[in-house]
Amino acid sequence: MRKLTYIFFFLFSFPLFSQDTLMPYILLDDVIISESNNGFSVEDFIGYVKNDTTFYMAFKHLRYYQHDYDGELNIYNKKNKKIGSLNKSGVHYVKDNKAWVVNNKIKHDGKIFKRNGKYHYYTAEAFDKIFFPKDTINVSLKIRKKYSQEDQNVRDAKTIGFSVGSNETQQSKGGLNKKLAIFDINMQQYYDYIISDTIYNNKLCYVFTVSVKKDLSQKDKKNALIRKIVSFFDKENFNVLYREYKFVYNHLVFDVDMNVIVNIDYVDDKHLPTSIYYNGYWNVLFFKPERANFNLKLSNYKVL
Repeated sequence: MRKLTYIFFFLFSFPLFSQDTLMPYILLDDVIISESNNGFSVEDFIGYVKNDTTFYMAFKHLRYYQHDYDGELNIYNKKNKKIGSLNKSGVHYVKDNKAWVVNNKIKHDGKIFKRNGKYHYYTAEAFDKIFFPKDTINVSLKIRKKYSQEDQNVRDAKTIGFSVGSNETQQSKGGLNKKLAIFDINMQQYYDYIISDTIYNNKLCYVFTVSVKKDLSQKDKKNALIRKIVSFFDKENFNVLYREYKFVYNHLVFDVDMNVIVNIDYVDDKHLPTSIYYNGYWNVLFFKPERANFNLKLSNYKVL
């Protein structure tokens, strides 16, 4: 079940989109990007996307600064009938580079807990590990450069999640790392790459969308594990303000279909997540499948 935790972890929380590959074909949708008009070219734009660390840093800020949280998890059966729910609200405290959470309210319904007090569903356990750690944890705004073998898998998971399109992971089962490298020359045949623009939270943003081609065969779709990524980049500083994922992984012993939306905003000039939404399904051999959605609201940041 560790692999599932890693997938949850990367979808919510490290940096990169970076690969040295040929430039993919880019469609400009009602937007002009040129040296004379924007001060950078389309190729420069893709370079910014590949090397982005702002999404990763937003999650570093989430751990580093005190804030309130309000989370709701719903579990469904195979007929999409809700069979359990869990609500948590409280405060994420930080002092002297140490962080801990205090739940002010916990409300549950259905078979969320076993008789021994442990979670009945692995999804609930995974979200606790990511967002509501039981113990005090160390927090820092530094980006780690070296990793022990023990936490290499966690690093890989973070890499996938924060740097969409990176092939720097060391996992290679079934060519997984290559299939996640959406800018790789061998993967470009499966995707459309589109640049457009929008207004988001009163901010002018570039929109970069990577999605599987509509005419792909089912066989080819299996090679495109990342089905869609949408990112809004603040035109003023290229910070990521919104990101949406769709991730599908089908294996003999492990099936996952996940959708994630992350909203980010500025609080006293700090770049911080304000809401995170997950909707997904997973099925692991020898375990019961789980269908769930999770909505986390984050507010009242203390950044001083």
